[in-house]
Amino acid sequence: MASFVQTIFVFEQRNYSLKEILAVKSAPDWLQTVQNQLIDFTSIRSEMEFHTSGSTGSPKRIVHQKTYLEASAKRTLDYFSLQPGDSAALILPAQFIGGSMMLVRALMGRLTLHLLPPKIAVEDIPSVDFLPCTPAQFKAAMQNDALRDFSGSILLGGAPVGDLEPVAGIDLYVGYGMTETASHVALRSLSEKVYSAVDGVQFTTLEGTLIIDAPHLGIKGLQTNDLVHLLDAYSFEFIGRLDDVINSGGLKIHPVVLESHFPSDGCIVCVSSTEDEVYGEAVVIVFEGVVSKSRVQELLQDVPRSQQPKFMLSVDKLPVLESGKIDRNEVRRLIQESQHRLFPL
Repeated sequence: MASFVQTIFVFEQRNYSLKEILAVKSAPDWLQTVQNQLIDFTSIRSEMEFHTSGSTGSPKRIVHQKTYLEASAKRTLDYFSLQPGDSAALILPAQFIGGSMMLVRALMGRLTLHLLPPKIAVEDIPSVDFLPCTPAQFKAAMQNDALRDFSGSILLGGAPVGDLEPVAGIDLYVGYGMTETASHVALRSLSEKVYSAVDGVQFTTLEGTLIIDAPHLGIKGLQTNDLVHLLDAYSFEFIGRLDDVINSGGLKIHPVVLESHFPSDGCIVCVSSTEDEVYGEAVVIVFEGVVSKSRVQELLQDVPRSQQPKFMLSVDKLPVLESGKIDRNEVRRLIQESQHRLFPL
């Protein structure tokens, strides 16, 4: 812990050392998560455990050597020219890789890190040198004028950026990465389409899907579920995802999980999505036949609010493949053509 004494944590307008922030009692739940992650990283254990968001398949446990986390943090610090004493803010959940890596960067880079509740709409964001956030958080911050004094760099990640446009006075970047890669392995300016590899990373493809090699992260031949246009070994353009995971405001939602709440001998359903200006994607539940709103709410009462469908749509017959499985691509097309028939939940 002694090697991190120069890192400063700012909580409720007061400065804390690492030892002092860990000693804060009766902390809100989100700050307790921050404390737990800091304790884990600074412990004598050589590894840290994370769980994937599900963007490359079903959620799974990932264990990273701390040396890999340090190597990832160093490359971000170097890319954004962050020096000891520079400032950053944490508004991401600390238990996931994006938030946890910001803690590691602060410790490794001897930064001043402002700790704020990880909400979509953060009321007041300090003017720091570096801010990682989701596109949904950035949109809310712009709408709420929470970035009125901001002049640093913002790193967007965790969800598609959609129709976001550059903002005068703010350097906006988009990261490409996942839990398996200990945060981003490629970056681009929001005004550009091409992702460039961070130092030490190379790319290849297999049938159009991106494959990552990053020796400093212990990664060799990591195949993703992302279709890309590979320009060379160090750059690519992102095309789209292969899987059916719905990414709503940075939260990965699995259709089969929501669909499991409906009895197999009752409702025939397909969970899909539609484009949303704020969250990137909004969950739509499509029914074969007619189902009442009250029945839907009853069946989904145990589902967390953040994963609840935003709309419902009734169709005469759900499209199916030759195998008998629901044709999810065709369902998406039906939703796109039936925007006027989407019923809000």
